[in-house]
Amino acid sequence: MNEPPRSTYRKKPSRVGSLAAFSDVLPQICQNLELDKKVNEMALLALWPNQVSQLAGAVMGQNTRAVRLRKQGYQTVLFVKVANAALASELTFHIPALLNALNGYKAQTGLTVDRIQVSVASLK
Repeated sequence: MNEPPRSTYRKKPSRVGSLAAFSDVLPQICQNLELDKKVNEMALLALWPNQVSQLAGAVMGQNTRAVRLRKQGYQTVLFVKVANAALASELTFHIPALLNALNGYKAQTGLTVDRIQVSVASLK
């Protein structure tokens, strides 16, 4: 005569039929997170050591590092760290050629660098 207490939790109906394939939702997820943009930025940053070494010498390539790309107003700015002030000063003379070289990869990266901002900082 004593009945066990009824559970107050209701079982949720199964919605297996409404699941989408991962391959169908992945492009939308990538677009929402702007992952394609980040991959292109990383590709452009990876070009820096080779390009700067070719245009400004191996010493410059070893003592500089492209850190990030940022939009500032209508411009895309590449931020570069340099090991010391003397190299930073020398690098400023190579900026026009570096911009041309990096922008030559626009077809692959979809990015155009408008300006390079140089700062002296530790490369560690």
